[in-house]
Amino acid sequence: MAIDTSLQAQVDAQLMEQGAFAPLELLFNSGRLLYSDYESWRRRQVPLLDGVLMGNREKIAAEIEQAVAYARSIGLVEQPQEFFAWHTPSPAEISADEQPESLSKAHTLSAVSAGGSDKPLRISADAQLQRLIGSRYIPAQNAPQMDLFFDNPVVALANGIVMALTTRNLADAHRQLDRLYAQAPNHSDLAAFDQLLAALGLLGHAGNDPGAELDFLLEVTPTARRLLGAQSRDLLSPLWLQLADTLRGTAYSPDQATLHRSFALSQAQDWAAVSDSVLGEPDWQLHAVLCMRLVESAFCRRRRVEGLLAWCHLCWAAPEHAADAVSRLRQPDLTALWQHFLDSEPDLPVSGHSAEPALSAADFPAWLLLREPGLALQLPADLPVRSSPAQDNYRCVHRWIQARRANRAAEEVALRKTLQASHPILFEVLKQSVRK
Repeated sequence: MAIDTSLQAQVDAQLMEQGAFAPLELLFNSGRLLYSDYESWRRRQVPLLDGVLMGNREKIAAEIEQAVAYARSIGLVEQPQEFFAWHTPSPAEISADEQPESLSKAHTLSAVSAGGSDKPLRISADAQLQRLIGSRYIPAQNAPQMDLFFDNPVVALANGIVMALTTRNLADAHRQLDRLYAQAPNHSDLAAFDQLLAALGLLGHAGNDPGAELDFLLEVTPTARRLLGAQSRDLLSPLWLQLADTLRGTAYSPDQATLHRSFALSQAQDWAAVSDSVLGEPDWQLHAVLCMRLVESAFCRRRRVEGLLAWCHLCWAAPEHAADAVSRLRQPDLTALWQHFLDSEPDLPVSGHSAEPALSAADFPAWLLLREPGLALQLPADLPVRSSPAQDNYRCVHRWIQARRANRAAEEVALRKTLQASHPILFEVLKQSVRK
């Protein structure tokens, strides 16, 4: 089964970052699953996870099947997972005067009844979809050999702490960590577990110092990913979203780029909210960091035109950083376009001009229009930012495409002459595009 390049990229990215591929993560990254809906499911407020997925369920299943087929083709093996309801503290665990405001009445009522809390959550009534979403895929050499550790009480305690953390059961995590201290006082992960328990204790208790919260989350994130694996999302995402709420209304500052709501949201992988946050910032187009966040958000949600427009703005705002940004994004479509752009220049000899590289990253937007003229119907001609020669060339190409499409011959000729005088190399690209 052939796989879409964007799907393949997401599998590869997960494998590189987490050492495994989980279809559940794919649903988050592609915008099919909102974190708020996932929370409701983990609190048993939603009976089936597939009931809150965004989009056609058959199409979603087909995409996951493609990704799973690719995962298997590169040697990953299936590892079934079970998901359990998040723990809701009882009055005995949290006194009334200590309960955070975030524990709303709806949250409190979501506590599962006695005898039901140990039942795994259901993903779908469709057995195939249940299995697809409920599994993760790991390298064969990493598959756990449970029989080797079954009788090891220290390993059992460590696994119990992980389970308590990922189900947000702070009291149980404390109890098991105390036992681990007693049984294995030299255990290498004691301090790390302490740090993760401290993180869980912050949930629902937003502080007054967002800078300190940011530093703590950046410090604890690698530890959470190491000890909790893919389930680190269940600990970290709500803390990043809590920080994002604290930063609501804070204007973007280039000197403190991470102290902006869009950064916290990107760490929680709430890509739709990242887009809203960036687009709500005045003159976001002038800041390469915000452009980059919008590019990543758009490509994760498969909004190609939105992503390419943000990329154009990045090329104009910080052309010197564009090549590095392509490498960090690892988006196949954009990477391929960028390579075509880099390869196009040697094929464009122009006599009498300098041997210096004639195309810079700032010229990519105009080049892109010439490569894909249909984008002129989707990308704007007039841009809400201050003008530059590269942007003027983009506008010239955009209007030339529109004039050619409408058979306005005189305007087309005039625009060709304008581009030839302004940027001879781009004019050569234009001529090649006409000959194709």
